Amino acid sequence: MPILLPQFHRWVADYGKTFLFWIGPIPAIFSIDLQLIKQVLTDRTGLYQKDFMIPVLKSLFGNGVILINGDDWKRHRKVVLPAFNYEKIKSMSAVTAEVTRQMIQQWGEQIHQSNSDKKAAEIDMIHAFNDLTAKINGRVAFGTTHRDAEEVIVLMREMQKIATAAMLDAPILWYLPTRRNLHVRRLNKQLRSKIMSIMQARLAADGAKYGRGDTGGCGDDLLGLLLEAWTPHRQVRGGDTLTTDEVIDECKTFFAAGQETTATLLVWAMFLLAVHPQWQDKVREEVLREFPGGDSDDVVPNADVLAKLKLLHMVLLETSRLYPPVVYIQRKAASDTVLGGIKVPQGTIISIPIGMLHRDKEVWSPDANEFNPMRFEQGVTKAAKDSKALLTFSLGPRVCTGQNFGIVQVQVVMAMILSKFSISLSPAYVHKPKYLLSLTPRLGMPLILRNLL
Repeated sequence: MPILLPQFHRWVADYGKTFLFWIGPIPAIFSIDLQLIKQVLTDRTGLYQKDFMIPVLKSLFGNGVILINGDDWKRHRKVVLPAFNYEKIKSMSAVTAEVTRQMIQQWGEQIHQSNSDKKAAEIDMIHAFNDLTAKINGRVAFGTTHRDAEEVIVLMREMQKIATAAMLDAPILWYLPTRRNLHVRRLNKQLRSKIMSIMQARLAADGAKYGRGDTGGCGDDLLGLLLEAWTPHRQVRGGDTLTTDEVIDECKTFFAAGQETTATLLVWAMFLLAVHPQWQDKVREEVLREFPGGDSDDVVPNADVLAKLKLLHMVLLETSRLYPPVVYIQRKAASDTVLGGIKVPQGTIISIPIGMLHRDKEVWSPDANEFNPMRFEQGVTKAAKDSKALLTFSLGPRVCTGQNFGIVQVQVVMAMILSKFSISLSPAYVHKPKYLLSLTPRLGMPLILRNLL
């Protein structure tokens, strides 16, 4: 945290757990007081709203279920939530396994072609997992039959790169017609056109005309559910329907929010197992015992198998505590209020440093900075002094809608990798985390993979 959020780390030492600072002309309250943070995140009145001040992020994420507030959020959530029920996640697991199997085959070929006597290959996990999760999320969102889906993935990845670079700009540049901002507008226009083309092709292919009144449905992926609620000729919000712009925004939200965070969690989980080989051995033993058919081309880790991988789940929880994909979130006071005894005027930003809260020794015990998956042996609620201390997927009514899919996706990928390879940290690795859109290694994550057999 001194590297990622240096000014806040210093200010906490100087001013305590809660203090006021300014973002230009906007007042902001920063706090690592967990009780105050829980008051903000568990509020159900809509008092503390989502707020992002960088326009490029709005273009990237879309005005979907993550960013919107009030009645619009309730309407969107009602449409999107069924995409993450048990049956849908089951089919998503099959897609995850298929794409992961292709990646593992490529790794095996790299090892086979390696000139090393040890039959090993060095692979940068950032590029590997970004490509993997992009393919998985693209297929889960848009299906596998339309050629424009690949182009959507390419455009989304390009916008992610631009958004990452824009985070380092002076705030005034976010709003000016700079070359970068004009490029974002062009990309956004192309992206919306491609998604619209996919929507229309899906309707034509499924014989659906408009909205949810048709029989036969529009498919069982995310896009299919969104199209069931689509009312293309009525751009007025209401009921359980979505306008054209809202369907497009939800597609962008699903991809942008899920792809990068899932890839980041995978990167850090692999890193921690590489530097803690005793835990790697324990988890692999569990995987091989509970998932013996992991090397078969037609076997997918189902919910029953994943439920038995308790050590793997503990490792992922501890990874998400030490290296949360989203280190820092914000809320905005919709009206004057009192928070933790502090009078908070309307428009004040509430800054919540998840990364610092996860390493608070008063909450997580003196070993808060150490990798110790056993702290989750009795479950999340008993891992710390406060049952709500783990904030990786936020808390309360605005908790991440896709968290179950994200965790299952990571479990499937890691179970399949660990059943085939041993992993170790490359001597070339330099530990310099950075945080822009998500928490990632600044200089890459090179790991050395070896075949188990």
